Amino acid sequence: MKLGVSTYSYWHFRGPKLPLKEYIEMAWRDGFDGVEVLVNHVESRSRSYLRSIRRLSLEYGMPVYALAIHNNFVKPDPAEREAQVRYVSEWLEAAYEMGASVVRINSGRWGTVKSFDELMARRGVEPPIEGYTEDDAVEWVVDCIYRCLDKAEELGVTLGLENHWGLTTRAETMLKILRRVNSRYFGAIMDTGNFLYDTYRELEAIAPYTVMVHAKTYFGGGVWYTLDIDYDRVFKILRDAGFKGWISLEYEGREDYSTGVKKSRDLLLRYVK
Repeated sequence: MKLGVSTYSYWHFRGPKLPLKEYIEMAWRDGFDGVEVLVNHVESRSRSYLRSIRRLSLEYGMPVYALAIHNNFVKPDPAEREAQVRYVSEWLEAAYEMGASVVRINSGRWGTVKSFDELMARRGVEPPIEGYTEDDAVEWVVDCIYRCLDKAEELGVTLGLENHWGLTTRAETMLKILRRVNSRYFGAIMDTGNFLYDTYRELEAIAPYTVMVHAKTYFGGGVWYTLDIDYDRVFKILRDAGFKGWISLEYEGREDYSTGVKKSRDLLLRYVK
């Protein structure tokens, strides 16, 4: 396994953003093996910019191994789903230019709970839009993923579906998607902090499909919640499943990044071997 860090760990959707090159330098300074780029930190999709990031990653010896994007396939309108497929395809091209091997995608969600704070209070669960069912949404997501896979397979970039609220709040629903999409360029991104009901059983359920891991830490307490994650147990699940890939830190603590990220690295290095 390799230990990397998401640029999200240095910026939680609040306050000013720094240039991406500065986040890459931070990751290097903090001693990580590579960096995952949050899409919000990509300043341009021009080839010259994306290739400059790839060149910078070479200078620092910090591969950009993944790109995390924000798509939503849970859309009753076919035209809206088509727009989301185009969005993912465009970012697959960008990931390829930066040298990334994985693009994090979401299933998406209904949007019937408008506030993210309320969604967290509801532990990620929201009701379907009236007139539709979860099975309808699963069909949309599976179809959209297949339509993105032509581009993913052409570029050799893997789509990773994260347990990130919406349809993937529970492993049972996530597995309905994972089991129906048959491609070497599709799998799961296991987020250790996003299964809030039966955490370890659900992590174990998606472990055989996992292509990358988001390892959550909460030094100073979490913004919406704090989990006491048993990483002995998590890494046993991963090793039992034969996982050998990237562990990507997503630091979500209130403690300042300058210390919380380093503490998180020290914690995870006990397990990443």
